[in-house]
Amino acid sequence: MKKSEVRLHVFGRACHLVIDDRDGRGTELLYLCQDELKRLESKFSSYLPDSITSRINQSAGTGFFVPLDAEARSLFHYMDALWQESKHIFDPTTRILQDCYNSRGNLLASRDQLHGMLKLVGWRNLEITDTGAHLADKGMLIDLNSCIRPYALDSVRKLLLKNEVNSAFIEMDQEVVSIGKEPDGANWLVGVRVPKGSRAAIVRIKLNHKGFAIRGDFEQTVTQDGEHFGRALSPVDGQPIPGLLSVAVIAENCLTACSAASVARLKTEATGIKWLEKLGLPWLAVDRQFNCHGPLALKS
Repeated sequence: MKKSEVRLHVFGRACHLVIDDRDGRGTELLYLCQDELKRLESKFSSYLPDSITSRINQSAGTGFFVPLDAEARSLFHYMDALWQESKHIFDPTTRILQDCYNSRGNLLASRDQLHGMLKLVGWRNLEITDTGAHLADKGMLIDLNSCIRPYALDSVRKLLLKNEVNSAFIEMDQEVVSIGKEPDGANWLVGVRVPKGSRAAIVRIKLNHKGFAIRGDFEQTVTQDGEHFGRALSPVDGQPIPGLLSVAVIAENCLTACSAASVARLKTEATGIKWLEKLGLPWLAVDRQFNCHGPLALKS
């Protein structure tokens, strides 16, 4: 079966799009998808100086409210709900704590400096009104990429569904959405691997018309007392969280899957597993002894 595909770099990540091209519209639709991804990157990426995110960061502590349109307001309200549901461990203002660690994951700041940085952490200090959004204290930073990337993939899928596409696969780093099955009728598959050691997949999962996300101790880590942890840092003490090595979740859309995996990774191993069990979604978690848990582990 004929298909069109493209690889691009967006939100600081490699992105791969595959679309069924039996009707000859594949190239045109790929351009539409790329435009949508670039639109959302320009609007929300913390790496671009004119984005909403960057303008909120730049105006922190000034009293200026950055205007929000309906899309931005909806996304901020979603993250606020996730912050509350997670009992405040999901906190996009922990971005500033990343600067306390070097590229190898070693702590650069002193304990006193880290404690001082914690005063600039707290999603509750982001005020959202009819006027816009505002960070209370100078030096505070927000980073929305953990939600923006899956939101962008879901937005592309909606665009393709609106254009009556029956088969597509959109992947960005560890996040995926799909439409239907492959053009030849085979199942779309994603591989889940252990964060440490071999890059070989421990299980391959069917992903037909679903969203998928995985969070874990992969390339970026923090080192503490000789042990490596993921870059998930506690908003309470700024320390790496000794949670599950990785969490993979399947949901109806990528944002839901990503949110579930992110919150589970921010909890301790036991509470992370309990959180996942209550959600009722297909999931797979790898603990720090490399044991696999969850309904998807049964497929390995």
